[in-house]
Amino acid sequence: MNEAILFHEEGSKQFKMTFRYINPVLNVDRQFNFQRQVDESINYFIQRIYKNIHTYLIKTIYKKRKKHNEIIQINDNEIKFIKNHSILNGDLTCKSILENSADIKLVIFDTEYVLKQNVPYILKIELPMSILVGFPIYPSKFEGININKVNSIFTWYKKENEKWIHVGEGFFYFPTISDVGCQLKISCIPKNNMEYGPPVEIISNNIVQIGPGLCPFDIRHVFTKNKLCNKKVTSYNILANIYSETSVSKDTLYPYCPHYALSMDYRKLLILKELIGYNSDIICLQEVDAKIYKNDLQVLLTTLNYNSVYNLKNDLREGLAIFYNEEKFDKLSHNYSVISQDINNLNEFNTVWSQIQNVNTKETFLNRNTIIQLIVLRSKENNEILIVGNTHLYFRLKADHIRLLQAYYGLLYLHTFSKKIKKENPECNVSILYCGDFNSTPQSAVYQLMTQNYVNDDHSDWISDPQEHVQNISIKHDLNLASACGIPEYTNYTATFSGCLDYIFYQTDYLAVEQVIPMPSKQELSIYEGLPSIVSPSDHIALCVDLKWLK
Repeated sequence: MNEAILFHEEGSKQFKMTFRYINPVLNVDRQFNFQRQVDESINYFIQRIYKNIHTYLIKTIYKKRKKHNEIIQINDNEIKFIKNHSILNGDLTCKSILENSADIKLVIFDTEYVLKQNVPYILKIELPMSILVGFPIYPSKFEGININKVNSIFTWYKKENEKWIHVGEGFFYFPTISDVGCQLKISCIPKNNMEYGPPVEIISNNIVQIGPGLCPFDIRHVFTKNKLCNKKVTSYNILANIYSETSVSKDTLYPYCPHYALSMDYRKLLILKELIGYNSDIICLQEVDAKIYKNDLQVLLTTLNYNSVYNLKNDLREGLAIFYNEEKFDKLSHNYSVISQDINNLNEFNTVWSQIQNVNTKETFLNRNTIIQLIVLRSKENNEILIVGNTHLYFRLKADHIRLLQAYYGLLYLHTFSKKIKKENPECNVSILYCGDFNSTPQSAVYQLMTQNYVNDDHSDWISDPQEHVQNISIKHDLNLASACGIPEYTNYTATFSGCLDYIFYQTDYLAVEQVIPMPSKQELSIYEGLPSIVSPSDHIALCVDLKWLK
C-alpha cells in the first residue's frame, strides 16, 4: 500500500507532506517532500505537486533519451485528492484535507496513496562507516517524528551470495565472524505507543571487517557482567575527535598509533562497547564531541534505559556528558557553570578571588572555558539523593594553581547546590560525587584539597608558574571526600606521560566503596607503546567503581 504522510501541529499555519513516487518504466524511485500553507487552495497544492514531479521526470526522460535514443512520454493523467470516490473541490483549502485525512486518498497519475497524519516517521538514518566483528553497529544519526525507539522494530540482515539473510533483531547488532566481507542492512518500522509508520531500510556502505581482537576493557568486563544492587559509577575522558585527528596528535602526541585507530569512526565503536560492558548506573564523560554525543552516545545508550545531560565547553565543539540509569534514578534537576564567567555567583569563592593580587593569574583563569556540570538524581529505592558533578580542568603543565582554583570553585558549586537540595528535601540524605579529569596527580594541591580539606598558602602549587605566583591564599572546605578508586598508578598512559589524573571523589558520610574494577596492567598498556591504540580508544583509562549507601 502506498502512503502519503502528513505532518501538522494543531494551530500551525503550515503543514508538511511526504511520499515516495515509483515509476518502473523510467526507473524512478524518489521521495518528494512538501511544506505548504494550511489556507492555500487544493488546486494550488496539486499544481505544486505536479510541477515538482514533472520537472524531475523531464530530467529523467532527457537522460534516457540521450543514452538510449528512446521516445518516452509522461502519462499526463491528473493529480487529484479523492474522498468517497469523488474528486475534492479544488477551491477548498488544504485545511479540509487535514481535517478529513483518514477518508481521503491522493492519486498521482495512476498511483493511489492512502493519507496518514502525524504517524511515526523516520527523517534520517545512517549506519557507521566502520563495521567490526564483536563491536556494536547501530543506526546513527537516527532522527524522526513521533517515534518511540523502544517500541520500534529493528531487523538486521547480511548480504551473502546476493541474498539478504536475517541475522538479528534490536536497535544494535554485534557482527560475528561469519559476517566478515558482507554488507549489512537494517530495516526499521517506526512505532510509538499507538501507531506505526512506513518502514525504512538502509544498507551499509562498507563491509564487515575483522576487529582488533581482545581489548583491555574486555578483561575488565569480567568484573562488570552483572548489574549489582549497588551503584556502579564510571568516569572517562574519551579523547575528543577534534583533538585526536590533528596533525599534532598524529605526528607528535600519538605517532605510535595507526591513523585509522585515531579516527572517531573507529574509536567510537570501541568506546561504546566499553561503556555498554561496564553496566554502570552513572557515567561521567569528558571530551565528548557534540556530534558524537548526539549521533552515537545518546542514540545508542537511550535504548539501554539511559538518560543524559550534555554541556559544551563554552565555544568549543566538545564538552561534558552525564548518563544515568532511569531504572535506578529520577532526575530532579541539572545545571552547569562556566567557571570563569560565574565567579560572582559564589560568595565564598569570590572572597578568595578578591584576595588574589597577581593580574596574570586572574587573566589566565578568566580566559579558560572550563565548565562543571551537575545532575541531581533521586534513588528509586530509598530516600537518597546524589549530586553528581563532572568536570575537566585546565591542562597546561605549569597551571597547578589554576587547576586548584577551578577545583575549589567546583567543590563550592556542588556544596552550595547540595545545601539547596537538602533544604527542599529534608527527609533525604544528600551526598556528592565529584568526577572528572582533574589533570592533577596525587601529589598535587588539588588532590590534597579534595582528601584533606585544605591547602595552605605555602603550597608549592601556588607558584607552579612564577609569572602567576598566588600569594597569601589558603583555602579549605568541610566536605568528607575520598577517592573511590584510590590512587591508580595510571589513568593516562602515553609515550611522553603516564600517571594518575582522573578521579571519582565520593562523600564518605553516606557512601562506601564496594568494589573497584581493576585497572589494566602496565604490561597490557605498553603492548602498543601507549594509548590510544588499536585496542584502547582513548589516551585515558576509564575509572569504574561500585558504591553502596551507608544508611
